[in-house]
Amino acid sequence: MDLFLSLRSGTPKRAQVERQLRDAIRGGRLKGGSRLPPSRTLASDLGVSRGVVVEAYAQLAAEGYVVAGPRSGTFVSDRPAISPVPQSHVPQPVPARVRYEMRSGAPDPASFPRAAWISAATEGLRTMPDGDLLGPHTWGLARLRLSLADYLGRSRAAAAAPERIVVTPGLASGLAAVLGVLRERGASRVAVEDPSWPHHARAVRLSGLEPVAAAVDEFGLIVSRLDRRNVDAVITTPAHQFPTGVVLSAERRAQLIDWATKRSALIIEDDYDAEFRYDRHPVAALQGMAAEHVIYAGTTSKILSPVLRFGWLLLPTALAEAVADRVHASGAWPSVIDQATLTVLIERGQLERHLRAMRRRYRQRRDALAAALTRRLDVEITGIAAGLHLVVRPRADIDLSAVARQARERGIALDTLHERCWASARCRPAMLLGYGALSERVIPRVVGGLAALPAAAAMRR
Repeated sequence: MDLFLSLRSGTPKRAQVERQLRDAIRGGRLKGGSRLPPSRTLASDLGVSRGVVVEAYAQLAAEGYVVAGPRSGTFVSDRPAISPVPQSHVPQPVPARVRYEMRSGAPDPASFPRAAWISAATEGLRTMPDGDLLGPHTWGLARLRLSLADYLGRSRAAAAAPERIVVTPGLASGLAAVLGVLRERGASRVAVEDPSWPHHARAVRLSGLEPVAAAVDEFGLIVSRLDRRNVDAVITTPAHQFPTGVVLSAERRAQLIDWATKRSALIIEDDYDAEFRYDRHPVAALQGMAAEHVIYAGTTSKILSPVLRFGWLLLPTALAEAVADRVHASGAWPSVIDQATLTVLIERGQLERHLRAMRRRYRQRRDALAAALTRRLDVEITGIAAGLHLVVRPRADIDLSAVARQARERGIALDTLHERCWASARCRPAMLLGYGALSERVIPRVVGGLAALPAAAAMRR
């Protein structure tokens, strides 16, 4: 390995070598397991005797920074004796390693269709016109927008047309573009469901608009209160409210469309996981009921993987060009090659086959988690009909923050409902337990681990 050290006159050479190596290990420049140069090589590079380097290595080994073998060489220790955080910095707690991913909304990374993706990427590149590799693609790849329009019209009953679709690098950036355009056009207040995905309210604030809490009950967003809020738009999750899991009722859907039409307001429909439903018929997208008043937002975060950074907006005609320009100007649009790959997946029907397979798999995991919870804990379970998580409320009065903290210390990552209540203190205590990333085999073990937590004693069966 090449290693940069700089020696100066006036200070013992061995001390300088020791200090610089020690600082490099502490600061993370030399990682655990890295092999140091042979003493003879480093001595030659530095212009010092080999004994200087040998003694420096020996001192660092005594301090636990390096380990040495008679023939294997000298390596940076995987467990240095002193923290790698510089002493001038305030030490930060080291998070426990996540062994069991139960955070709400996490899909199964092991189920990503790798072979299909690789095949589709090859086909997409092979059939891509040379000009597509130059762009510009302000709205996204034309062939992908055509495929998405067909897919959304078929699967979500959306009023979809390619000229209404803008491809984005995920929901967050798409939402930022929409809110920015609304602000430019005079909007000032946006209603956000409470509880909700934390980024909804945060995105509104970052866009210079005021987020206004909109309460949710067992029928979804309480539409009758929107008039009192004097808002220009509302962000909602009607197919499967996040995080409560309720579906916006037919009556409320009609009320919401009527409100938007009469006030010339906008509905931003976050359709984040509508593909995963188990015990009910699919709920059509609101956008299909009022295309000029609804902005539909979808992503691949749940259906494929959040690391793809892929999303799309289905927009009213009056907003489409301005939003497309804003997304493109950000420079954060998805790779054209990835767009071509997704196009092939949709055209071949592989995306929908993958979704059908995942629906079956997730339903089995949901059933296994619900059964294990019922056996081990005295809890009420809701939000079970769709999505990737359950809402689990203990019947006893316990500190769920302590339960979540102890679970995380033991490698079980989970969310609580109060973390999603951004404006109201009225959220009933609940855990949000995801099952997407857990195999059926480990679910009983994980639930047993939750039941064994000291803070969970009052809800054990």
